[in-house]
Amino acid sequence: MKKRRLKSWVVTSLFVLLIAGLVGITIGVSKSIIKSMNVDNNSYVLRDIANYYLPVNSEIENLIKHPFSDESVSIHINFYDKASDEEQKQKSLIKYERTYLPNTGVLYGSEKSFDVLAVFEGEVINVSDDEMFGKTIEIKHKNNLTSKYSSLSSTNVNVGDMVQTGEVIGKSGNNKIVSVSQNMLLCELIYNGEYVNPEKYFNTKIEEMN
Repeated sequence: MKKRRLKSWVVTSLFVLLIAGLVGITIGVSKSIIKSMNVDNNSYVLRDIANYYLPVNSEIENLIKHPFSDESVSIHINFYDKASDEEQKQKSLIKYERTYLPNTGVLYGSEKSFDVLAVFEGEVINVSDDEMFGKTIEIKHKNNLTSKYSSLSSTNVNVGDMVQTGEVIGKSGNNKIVSVSQNMLLCELIYNGEYVNPEKYFNTKIEEMN
């Protein structure tokens, strides 16, 4: 009895169909794996960003910051500290009409105009135009801290406004007492009713003031 043999074209067709099926299955599985990997990777990335950046931003927002971001700004007259040596005390005096006054803040200046920033979040409690120190802004913060910004040429806020740390509140200007520059800022910090050295507390947590 003769064995039946499949014709060669039938064998070839079956082989091609088998290969095509395997390729289709492979592609389908590959797409599923890639899709799964992309979802996982994105979820890990998003979770890492949330876990890493949020605490850092929160930490930064809780710090007392400098009242400017322009790197050209420098100190012209330091805060008058009773505990410093005599030479430093002399450099921290402001002369006004034959009278020397202790500097109750830090006087900054630059060759160009610069933005004045809020050192911490708080409520604007005073906006005025002082005869001696020019336009002045006063902000009340938590932890019994108040900041004052004088010698401004312009102001961007009004009494009752709530400002955030680093928000632009005005522009540098000049005052009648010290006229070494047309772009100046007198920044004062009042803590528990007393003037303190602002440079001592910049980049410090407000809760850690002492």
